[in-house]
Amino acid sequence: MGWKDSLESLKEFAAAPWFPILVGALSGANLFVLVMSGPLVVLYCSAVLTNPRRWFFTACANAVGTVLGCLLLVTLMEARGSDFVKEAFPSTFKSKWWSWTEQTMQSYGSVAAVPIAAMPIILHPLIFFAKLSSMGNATLLGSILLGRVLKYSIMAQMALGAPQALRFFGASKETIDTVKKGS
Repeated sequence: MGWKDSLESLKEFAAAPWFPILVGALSGANLFVLVMSGPLVVLYCSAVLTNPRRWFFTACANAVGTVLGCLLLVTLMEARGSDFVKEAFPSTFKSKWWSWTEQTMQSYGSVAAVPIAAMPIILHPLIFFAKLSSMGNATLLGSILLGRVLKYSIMAQMALGAPQALRFFGASKETIDTVKKGS
């Protein structure tokens, strides 16, 4: 089975009505494994490209999956304390986005949650600092949902019209080339 056959198989799989929900669930799981970002961009874009009419549903399914992962993370933080994030995900604490999120949340408070959630960055710092500032779970998760719907809507439009712009969402050249071949 060659590259072209693999791409055709992915297209058939991605055309299934349940595929965006699967990708959303994987996005939620990625909060805990942190290594699926590249493959998830390919899967997400494949879902959009195989059925462009359902791009908004795909964006919402991905956002909901991410929020469910965030809900689990918030629940774990409440049960184990806020240091759980630092202990369980030490690489996120060292990320440049950690200090940026901290500064942004300190400067703008909860108003910053939606724009931060729309950024192509990890959500752990946002969740951590939102919980430290006593932001309510509904406000936090609603902000993440809104921000991620926005992010994934923009990504869908980029996949459909300008795949090279996916680099602004952290997609590698290899991932962009794969998306271009899928369109």
